[in-house]
Amino acid sequence: MRIRSYLALLVFSCLLGTYTLEQVLTQYFNHVQTLAETHNKHLLWQKDLERIEMSTSQFLVSSDLVVGSGNTYLIFGAINMGSYLDTELSSLRARNHFPGLNNKINRAILNTNKITTILNIVGSISPSNLKQKLSRLLNQYDPVSLELSQDLQFLTIETQRAIRQEKKRIDDDKIIITKVTWLARTLFLLLIIAVWWWANRKICRPLNELIYSSHQALAGNSFKSQTNAPTEIVELSNDFKHITQTLFHQASHDPLTELKNRRAFERSLAGAIADKEFNYVLCFIDLDYFKTINDTCGHAAGDEILIKVARVLKESTRYQDVVARLGGDEFAILIKDCSIDKAVQVANKIKDNIRNLSYCWENETFQLSASIGLAPKMVDSTATDLLHSADVACSLAKNDGRNTVHLFDISGVNLTEERQDLLSVHQVSHALNNDKFILYKQNIVPLQQETKSINHKHGQYFEILLRMKNARDEIVNPSSFLPVAERYQLSGKIDCWVVNAVFKYFTTHQDLLVDIETIAINLSGHSLINNELEKVIVAALKNGPIPPEKICFEITEADAINHIKRVRLFMNNLKALGCEFALDDFGKSNTSHAYIKEFPTSKIKISASDIRNTSENSLDYTAIQSICEVAKITNQKVVAKFVENEDILQVLSELEIDYAQGYYFSDPEALDN
Repeated sequence: MRIRSYLALLVFSCLLGTYTLEQVLTQYFNHVQTLAETHNKHLLWQKDLERIEMSTSQFLVSSDLVVGSGNTYLIFGAINMGSYLDTELSSLRARNHFPGLNNKINRAILNTNKITTILNIVGSISPSNLKQKLSRLLNQYDPVSLELSQDLQFLTIETQRAIRQEKKRIDDDKIIITKVTWLARTLFLLLIIAVWWWANRKICRPLNELIYSSHQALAGNSFKSQTNAPTEIVELSNDFKHITQTLFHQASHDPLTELKNRRAFERSLAGAIADKEFNYVLCFIDLDYFKTINDTCGHAAGDEILIKVARVLKESTRYQDVVARLGGDEFAILIKDCSIDKAVQVANKIKDNIRNLSYCWENETFQLSASIGLAPKMVDSTATDLLHSADVACSLAKNDGRNTVHLFDISGVNLTEERQDLLSVHQVSHALNNDKFILYKQNIVPLQQETKSINHKHGQYFEILLRMKNARDEIVNPSSFLPVAERYQLSGKIDCWVVNAVFKYFTTHQDLLVDIETIAINLSGHSLINNELEKVIVAALKNGPIPPEKICFEITEADAINHIKRVRLFMNNLKALGCEFALDDFGKSNTSHAYIKEFPTSKIKISASDIRNTSENSLDYTAIQSICEVAKITNQKVVAKFVENEDILQVLSELEIDYAQGYYFSDPEALDN
């Protein structure tokens, strides 16, 4: 059954339920409305009767005075009142709202006319005979007036009783219609719930299961197709299954070799690491001289060789082992449930099988070989650690003459540069996680009189520097750990740590901010292409004590040029908040002058090599002089760093450079000194 059939049944059920509810409610509403209209008419009839009763009282009082006392001057008014009552009573009778009261109304009209006749008689009697005849007329008048008064009282009482009964009937009907309305609404709601349950069971549940299966597929699990569902959903589910299988294969496999790619391999490696009881060995394979063959024979030949190597790797491993191409000519194998000795045997077998491969091109035969590094399971290691360990072992294998297998041994004493880097990255990560970094500062001194005046007015200007404590709590200079941090993409985390640490320090030392003009903070190139640092800075500026105008972020010219669009956006966003920027190591590029207008900087920092050579080389002097001229044109201050002696300072003064920084003025000191 197709979805449109389900929807047609759904719409029909809702329309039928709505129509039935409308008919029931309309019938009851019309009945109550009719009763209400009749009731309103009777209320008006009652008001008219009350008015007639009051007029009758006035009429009888006037008539009593005329007939009983002979006050003939009231005759005319009483007769007019009688005519008015006759007209009003006739009007009530004509409306016929209460047919059972018409006899009483007729008698009231008759008695009114009788009294009017008596009044006319009194009016026609001469004054001399008036007293004599009034006694006889009074005997006629009294029973008529009494009967008229009683009839009107009866009419009033009966009308009130009838209206009360009518009101009670309306209230009862309203209660009934309220109950019917709620009953109808409940039945309609039950109908909607039943229809919803039915539609949910037939349409929504299969769709939700399809969505859940899609999410599971996105998470890397298998896709479960739908069978008990409308035809369209079943067809869509089958198509989704085919697409997800295709996409999952493409996302997790190398298109050339059909091996798993780096992302899928790292996921498998992370799963193996998570199982503490699981034994494994990581094998890292790098083809020897592959670039030479690829450049000589062409990329098609290189692709053919990679396919052959992939075939060898799959044939040399078990089904449960994970074989992957990490990129280029690098492969990796996660050898599961395997001892180290067995893994070495497997690696040597792979090495020999690759050695047996050859490639012929233009009557020349190229022999293949591979360097293989093995990294065993290590306690508290991550996937990145293991890959680096295996990579280091592979590099050691290449250093041993290639076509060899090397087992990574962290306790060894012969460390290559790559292995030393691996140990350093562990130290940097440990320092990040355990607050082993220390903030230092170095003063930046004004040189020109105008700059000195401004600096004297506003306060200190210094640059934040970074030091690290090693395992023995010895201070390590940044030159020993920043290159490693940059290489292994830890510099962004370090920048975030520095920003947070600076703001944290001045949160508890806000009194020092009064004497500070500028705090310069260095940012790495890796941070500039990551939005995380910008979020950290914005949050710190929003919640921290340091005014944005006291912050100057220093970015090297090389990093700025390498990521020009991202850096420009980064600078503009923070400059809008009030921060300043300085272009560090300016003048290294041949096109430095062309790029200076691309960035919203307020300061330029000249690199150390330029400063050291100014007193010896006139060409360097001219280059720095041109930088100073460009800075003046663009309204930027120039900062010269690494000033170490009086000679350099003399040259800087001649060039009218604004600020200087170096050991000549002060050594770096801890920020909290």
